[in-house]
Amino acid sequence: MEAQLYKQFEALRDSMRDFSRMLSDDRNTLWLAPWNHLDSRSTIEDILFDLWYQDDQDGRETRVYPGLVGITPHQITYANEINLAKDRFRKTVQKIKADDSAFWRDVQGRLAKRYKTLNDQLTRDGLARIHLKQVFRHLPLVVSRPEKVGFSWYTSGRSIQKITTKDAYDLLCKLNTESAHIQIQLERLAALPSNEPLARVQKQAPVLRANIVFANKQRRSLNVSLPLLFPNEGQIDLPDFNIPPQTPPAQRQRLVRSDNRIEDEAYLPSIRVHRYAQQQKTNFF
Repeated sequence: MEAQLYKQFEALRDSMRDFSRMLSDDRNTLWLAPWNHLDSRSTIEDILFDLWYQDDQDGRETRVYPGLVGITPHQITYANEINLAKDRFRKTVQKIKADDSAFWRDVQGRLAKRYKTLNDQLTRDGLARIHLKQVFRHLPLVVSRPEKVGFSWYTSGRSIQKITTKDAYDLLCKLNTESAHIQIQLERLAALPSNEPLARVQKQAPVLRANIVFANKQRRSLNVSLPLLFPNEGQIDLPDFNIPPQTPPAQRQRLVRSDNRIEDEAYLPSIRVHRYAQQQKTNFF
């Protein structure tokens, strides 16, 4: 399995390098935002090969590279093949991790050492790791030329898991139940009806989106942590686009939906559990 992983990673690297060099002669249909230390000499290859953690980077954080790249039908096919190669590599990694997580950590270290010449940040004798999210993420691709692309940050994302009071109790019991703040939350939980549904909320990291308008006025939105690829259709000009701010806004930009029934403040903050607003209005204790 480890040999298969190396083979797939090598094939992915070769595909990305070949694809990058296909694009190097056509600067007129390419724009890359000067983020993350990119400058006028940077290429799509610099972006695609950013696959490693840097400076004790948080594993949830991925570096974002907005851009627009016009490509030919042949290059569209090649980009799709790269995405398929990423999926194959991801499945192999997931299989190794599921079978033996300790073995995966050893493999991850050997992979970093094997390709240490690709990683300028690799210090501490190969302790730097491959950034799986940055390897797995697809090249964003549309199959029709956009008329307009509006880049914007989406900062309101969150995942919501509906749980029972028993689920919440089990989660709290996994923490230090001797501590005062956990005891307080257990008491708060005990005051609720046993059949009251609760919501466990995880705020998601901000993502950059491309809001795309096509010539036929159809619209589409894509998350774009990498440059957006589109068919150039023989044109050398880029679609109309805006340059987004490099950092997401500090405040929520979207209006709160009127049907949002989850309380803003966590009822059990240690496990990110909220009450539903409708429930809180009807239950008094």
